[in-house]
Amino acid sequence: MTAWIFPGQGSQKAGMAAAIEACPELFETARRTLDVDLEPLCTTDNDPTWTPDALQPALFIIEVGLVSKLTREGAAPSAVAGHSLGEFPALVAAGALSADDGLKLVAIRGRAMAAAGRRNPGGMAAVIGLDSEKISQICDETTGVWLSNLNSPKQTVISGEDRSLAKAAEECRKAGAAKVVRLQVPLAAHCPLMQPAADEFSEALDRINLQAPQVPVYCGADGKKHQEPSKIAELLIQAITAPVLFTDVIRAMSSDGEESFVEVGPGKVLRGLARQITSGLTLTGVADD
Repeated sequence: MTAWIFPGQGSQKAGMAAAIEACPELFETARRTLDVDLEPLCTTDNDPTWTPDALQPALFIIEVGLVSKLTREGAAPSAVAGHSLGEFPALVAAGALSADDGLKLVAIRGRAMAAAGRRNPGGMAAVIGLDSEKISQICDETTGVWLSNLNSPKQTVISGEDRSLAKAAEECRKAGAAKVVRLQVPLAAHCPLMQPAADEFSEALDRINLQAPQVPVYCGADGKKHQEPSKIAELLIQAITAPVLFTDVIRAMSSDGEESFVEVGPGKVLRGLARQITSGLTLTGVADD
């Protein structure tokens, strides 16, 4: 069995679509349906500037292009999971969502999150080497900051208002964190500040017909396996304001017998996290240099 895992924001890099054959048609779909040309950002721009409303559909296109590549080669997943935005190409790979509908959803999601970020400014920071329970306690004691990504036993991300985030970061350092790094993300994702985006996305999702996935889908909002479309839709909405439980996802997949994972997207972020979560996994990538 081989599971496919899909990264989210933070995995992007210059030229990430240059060698993916399936991408040109998807970029044309974006031009036609979204009235935006994402292709230069992903192919020829050596120093692209990413905003959430551009980055989310761009990464979706890249990852769906890689799904098409794998499918043409005769590969198929035994299960899928995505980190944040990565849940949408994961659903395409599982046969639960069409590429066109997925592109519409991630474009709306990206615009809505960008707007919520302007309405409720903030950011994110990765805390390295401090127990998540201690980080959770610090967040509980600091108004305006929350846990946003439980990525691995060694890495937890917090989100919140800028002053609150800086205060919580300093408390994490005092508590023994090896490092606290402010992420280059212009908004506070996966926390209550994104509620306006969740509301807007929910309305858009109501217009999309999710199908039952052909393989199990592990959702980041609760870290569990699902195959009921209505529950998956509920969790996609919840995920905008709730933390990503990536550690729970990988542990659940491993417990269910998944031992081989392919990272379907640019970079190696998820493989690095998976190694910190569970030993003995076979981890490869489809977009490796």
